Amino acid sequence: MSRTFRRGLPIILLLVAGGLSGNEYSDTELVSDGSVLTMDLTAVHDNIPYVRPVSIAASSKATFNVTNVSSSAAFIIFQIHVYQHNVTLSYDKDYLNKVSNRSVFGSNIGLYSRLTKNIVTQLFVKNDNVHAVQALLVAIAYHNRAPIPGGCNMEFNTEIAPYANVQTLPAMVIVDVQPASMPLNNSDKPICQRNPVEHTMYQIFLPGYDFSSDTYFTAIRKMLTAKDIMENGYEVTNPTISSPMRRVFSAYTGTGSVYVAVATYGIYSSAYVPAFSYGCYPIVDPESCDVLPNFSSKFFCAVCMTLGFILIFLGHMCCNCDVIMPLLFTGTVIGYIIQGSIGIGLLIGIGISALITVAVCYHVPFSQILYSVMTLGMFFTSVGYYNSPDSFIILHSDWIFWILFTVSAISIGFIIGILSIITTAMTVAIFSSFLVILSIDYYVGSSLKYIIINIVRRATVEGFDVAIIRHPVSAADINLIILWSCLALYRFIRQWVSGRSSVETVPLLS
Repeated sequence: MSRTFRRGLPIILLLVAGGLSGNEYSDTELVSDGSVLTMDLTAVHDNIPYVRPVSIAASSKATFNVTNVSSSAAFIIFQIHVYQHNVTLSYDKDYLNKVSNRSVFGSNIGLYSRLTKNIVTQLFVKNDNVHAVQALLVAIAYHNRAPIPGGCNMEFNTEIAPYANVQTLPAMVIVDVQPASMPLNNSDKPICQRNPVEHTMYQIFLPGYDFSSDTYFTAIRKMLTAKDIMENGYEVTNPTISSPMRRVFSAYTGTGSVYVAVATYGIYSSAYVPAFSYGCYPIVDPESCDVLPNFSSKFFCAVCMTLGFILIFLGHMCCNCDVIMPLLFTGTVIGYIIQGSIGIGLLIGIGISALITVAVCYHVPFSQILYSVMTLGMFFTSVGYYNSPDSFIILHSDWIFWILFTVSAISIGFIIGILSIITTAMTVAIFSSFLVILSIDYYVGSSLKYIIINIVRRATVEGFDVAIIRHPVSAADINLIILWSCLALYRFIRQWVSGRSSVETVPLLS
């Protein structure tokens, strides 16, 4: 699948699109090796961050001097966000060349700095890349009544860790943060014993397969302060059976997402450093963002689309297709879950569809209901899971989930199965149109394919039981749903008008 990657857009577009909530600059600061950049934090506080775009030269080190911090501020969170590349941020120049508890390495990183009587606070950045990188410098000052993000760190390298650790896996994105400490007040060190600080995670999606730097930086800017995060982000439900400092998300490949936690103590809040993932690596490994990575997968997708159109417009002339094709589709998905191979899954699907088709042909008792359970029952239940809210935490238990899934599929299948006069027509209308929509979905990069993918992941991927499956909704998704409804309605009416209802179809199959 070909995707257009927009790289290296002029920073002036970034400034126009970004809508800075704090200080805005008319140009980008070019940071070369040995540069010293002064960051004037006059009038900056937790709702008005210092934000500045920079371009850091290849293989260079730079010093950032933070000055003129408000006298009411107790600490600052300094951040640097780099587009698709990593840099090192350190308290000391000597630690830029090695991993230590005085530095952090990544693309969305930050450090905590306690304000003292010193006029200038220094931080150091190193770009190890062989080319210049686009970056956004951010500094947010907090008073002594705000909790300290990552102040009770026990796992990350730095003593205080206001940043997140992101693991991008093929099926999941795992985001870890460290607990916040109580406000400093007059204390010299963060207070962590019996910590009453509350933690809430927020998320926003970017447009699908938009890998442009301006879109990336605009999204980051929307999630910098606690106020902006709560206004722009979607609150993620707290987990019940895993660590409250960890969130697991279903990976929607090619769709960027910003993840950021907010620590709240009483009426005061502070924000962690926003984290980011595309669910793949568009710069380092572009193929990881391609859901159709080779010719065979593209060809198979094209065949499915062609077959779907044939079933929609000519399927009413083939009675056998009404029963066989939906079963073949569902059976192949089940086979893939069992064996993890599309080839073996297809063979299993052929076997399942053949057995149930024969049973339907010879009017074996309950075969029509079994057919409905295997097709519409399982499909509608998968749609329900795809749209289930994060707050429905009972689904995080595997055994409860699969019991509910089975009961739901059987119940839906039984209800539809007893309405045999419309069952077959409804089934083939939904599945034939879904074949078309599924194929288009892969090409345009929308998310309807995850109706099936999320169920496959739930059955095959370890740890997916706690994954948050909230999916992005774009104009492409809405348009495909409308098209899907129109195609399904057309196919249903076409078969109904032709007189081939479910009751009439079964004898013809025999």
